[in-house]
Amino acid sequence: MKRTYFLLIAASVFISSSVVFSKPRPEVKGSMQQMFTSLLNLQPFLASPEKFSSPKNSEIIRKDLNRLAQFRHIFPQEAKNQEPGLYTISRMFHEYIQDARDRFKAGSYEYSRHRLRTATSFCFSCHSRVPSEQNYQDLEKRVESSQLTPFEKADVFAATRQFDKALKAYTDILSAVPSTSLGIVEYTRSLRRALSITVRVKQNPKETLDLIDSVAQRKELPEFVLRLAQQWRKDAQFWMEEKETKKKLSPEELVQKAQKLISRAVLLQTFPADENGDISYLRASNYLHEALEEAPQSQSRVEALYLLGVAYSALQDPTLWDLDRLYFESCIREAPHTDLSRKCFHRYADKVYMGYTGSAGTFIPQDEQKRLEELRKLSDSKSG
Repeated sequence: MKRTYFLLIAASVFISSSVVFSKPRPEVKGSMQQMFTSLLNLQPFLASPEKFSSPKNSEIIRKDLNRLAQFRHIFPQEAKNQEPGLYTISRMFHEYIQDARDRFKAGSYEYSRHRLRTATSFCFSCHSRVPSEQNYQDLEKRVESSQLTPFEKADVFAATRQFDKALKAYTDILSAVPSTSLGIVEYTRSLRRALSITVRVKQNPKETLDLIDSVAQRKELPEFVLRLAQQWRKDAQFWMEEKETKKKLSPEELVQKAQKLISRAVLLQTFPADENGDISYLRASNYLHEALEEAPQSQSRVEALYLLGVAYSALQDPTLWDLDRLYFESCIREAPHTDLSRKCFHRYADKVYMGYTGSAGTFIPQDEQKRLEELRKLSDSKSG
């Protein structure tokens, strides 16, 4: 079954203007290539907090951020009427880039870096199919000369869809024993990201199980890593024993299958941030992305957006910071004044309040309050 690794199917608007327009415009295509070049330029900096905040790199980063911020202006107004869902996502992408640029100028480097990593993640999955192999060779030369750490290099390979290289880089990290607190963090993240590749990209239960076993047998690893590997192993074994269907599933059937996997994942969790259900959540997200790819405007689209928000909320990958909120917001805007939009709003609002609540109380920035109120009105039942 063909499944493309889509972090956000609506980002297909970024591949070429033919997604939105019947006749691609040359100026749009040229702007797309320029935007992708900027995304490639930024990847080594996004992988390294130190390099992203270094004054010697600020002018390079600022230049590419300014170029990306011009992206919104290459789409004509008629796109909104032809593909409202894709137009909404392109607008949201622009807002993320603009916010990242403004925060970078203000010196909020880590916030800006996280914002950019979320925004670029959902368009790299499509865009990385555009350039030729020579583009990847050029990128690899830049990566090797940038003195990134092995973990940072693996992240760049993953971000640019060089998944075999990324998996090799992550498993090399997993073959060692972490000796520092930072090493343990990078080890667990490498494990999660390697799993994301074997589950979502390769869709291979045996390779997933083998990866988990290679970790679970290492008694010298931290106890919490071994405990997590044991739980993941149960879920991977469940996948191995699942009867494979040769029938091509419809978008509605894919969403139903994802719903069952998410229900299973919830049962495996003992609290919302519990990682025990990650394998099922990863598999569910894959089915949902496929459903959206196969039929972007199907009746199950909004349900898929909601479930993707649920899945990414549970997965809590720091690389995809706020991706769940993007899905919930898209759900609200595409199906206002419905039961689903209300469910999406409650999830969205919970994430906002949790993000801005600390020991001193809850302090939500004014722009976030304004967006919350806008989305609340869109999710409310129509009066009269």
